[in-house]
Amino acid sequence: MRRSTIALVLIAVVAVAAVVILRLNDDAPGVAQATTSIPTITSVESTSGGGTATPPPDGATTTTTAAPGLIVPPGSTVCDLYGDWGVNGVITNTELVEASGLAVSRTTEDVLWSHNDSRDGARLYAFRRDGTDLGVFEVPGGFAFDWEDMSAGPDAQGEGNYLYVGDIGDNFDIRKGVIAIHRVEDLDPATMTDRFPHSEPIAFEYPDGGHNAEALFIDPIDPAVYVVTKARDEALVFRGSLVVDGERSTLELVTTLPLGAEVSGADMSADGSVIAFRGYRTVWMWTRAPGESVAEALTSEPCEGPSPEERQGESISFDASYSYWTLSEGTAKEIHTVSFDG
Repeated sequence: MRRSTIALVLIAVVAVAAVVILRLNDDAPGVAQATTSIPTITSVESTSGGGTATPPPDGATTTTTAAPGLIVPPGSTVCDLYGDWGVNGVITNTELVEASGLAVSRTTEDVLWSHNDSRDGARLYAFRRDGTDLGVFEVPGGFAFDWEDMSAGPDAQGEGNYLYVGDIGDNFDIRKGVIAIHRVEDLDPATMTDRFPHSEPIAFEYPDGGHNAEALFIDPIDPAVYVVTKARDEALVFRGSLVVDGERSTLELVTTLPLGAEVSGADMSADGSVIAFRGYRTVWMWTRAPGESVAEALTSEPCEGPSPEERQGESISFDASYSYWTLSEGTAKEIHTVSFDG
């Protein structure tokens, strides 16, 4: 056995032991969780704070190619357009116990997708908006070290409908700045067997070393993935290409947000006009004007939208009507929704 292979095996053994020992209290917000990552880069067939953001760094992407659709009335914020939150259903699948990510399907009405944190295999859970189970589906070739968030969106050309799952968690710098995102088609669960027909991993590295992150979203206007780091003082927002070429690309830091609390999930509306980050107790929201880049939109002061009461809320996703949906890790299986009343 080669020395490099032995080293990888030892790292994996140590990481697994760390997960067992250090994640005993993972239901409490802010408690560290041990994770690992060795991202695959080959395509596989199915066999409450706020503050002014730091301007985009020199050279950061600042252009857009299409105009978002939502217009907020003068004198209002996007948060004013939302009603209170409510319980829409209860998840019936007992295997989904650490719902760390959530995506509303953009191809199939009444379908939500989610995944567990690092205590599960590479698979996604489908269920209706009332919680009715629709099945569990393997991501072929995937490996779930620390899946933390997911989002729906197009490919690099702005075409198709996909689900992007972020293997991005890293509390103990085990990944050494390398993360992976797995992409599968956003399919109707009723047409599937027990797995997705195809998966495509996309590997990234940070430009400045390792970060722990639990939030990502896809920009459908200028197609790209955005990864948001998790820290108590400020959140770093990185941009990455959606091109699938088997190579590892470097993420680009586009802005820094002094939110004063940890970001545990994020999403962008299907038309690219609304951005939402969530923490354990807060939902921050921004609107994106026609012609603005994501980095430019995030330089404005966020408003705070209705935040469902969840012990450890780590997921948020928009539906086609701008309403957003949330889940929490832990034993509470309620599906919450915040209705858009604008």
